[in-house]
Amino acid sequence: MKTETVSAYALPSPHVISKRAAILQSDGSMNRSLRREFVDEFFSRHVAVISKGSTVLDLGGHRPPRRGRFDIDRYGLSVRSANISVSRRPDVQTDASRLPFLTESFDAIICSELLEHVPEPLPVLREVHRTLRPHGVLLMSVPFLFHIHADPHDYGRYTDQYWKENLDRIGFRDVVIEKQGLFWSVIVDMMRGWLCECRRTGRLHSALSDRVATMVIRRAKKWALEREQLIPVASEQYVSRYTTGFGIRAVKP
Repeated sequence: MKTETVSAYALPSPHVISKRAAILQSDGSMNRSLRREFVDEFFSRHVAVISKGSTVLDLGGHRPPRRGRFDIDRYGLSVRSANISVSRRPDVQTDASRLPFLTESFDAIICSELLEHVPEPLPVLREVHRTLRPHGVLLMSVPFLFHIHADPHDYGRYTDQYWKENLDRIGFRDVVIEKQGLFWSVIVDMMRGWLCECRRTGRLHSALSDRVATMVIRRAKKWALEREQLIPVASEQYVSRYTTGFGIRAVKP
């Protein structure tokens, strides 16, 4: 078994580096958190290497409009979405801890920003393991230092150690956990959220104030990402204790 936790910025692949650079070219608006940028980048990178025609379950997924820029329908995969909420118009309406699929049904399962919204994440992961085929891949993202957001409820935040140990116990192997942003990304997302709340409540009441706030956030995002891309900073113990969340890849043997 191989299990490791890496900084999202310490991955040496040129492909990954180019993807990180693409984040810097994002719209920089106050409407998109760095957290969402990291989530979109993680799934875009990993889904792109899944063989075309593979059967994929988008667990917690729903039909457009989607929240981020990542669009799983663009990769030539056979995708089914499952969600407990019929309002999301999934292909299958179901509780994620009791999936109505045969054992070994899917080549890959995507679980994006879902597990914080279930009271018990481990039964969900056991069902994911059951319904994956041998050598099937789980791709998941979970927030850590990110605001509470009910959908309809928000239950928990878990460390990388929690995910490593429990994925191993369930039977997954080759687990890789990426930290999605470090200390500075967390600070920038907190600042962005506060300014968005000021705008929502009318405290940013003028067009000028709104433009200034947007400019500040755009520059702060760029500065945080560039700062954290520096290997000495990304490997610094204190800075590395903070993250917006995790992108996780695991394989069923």
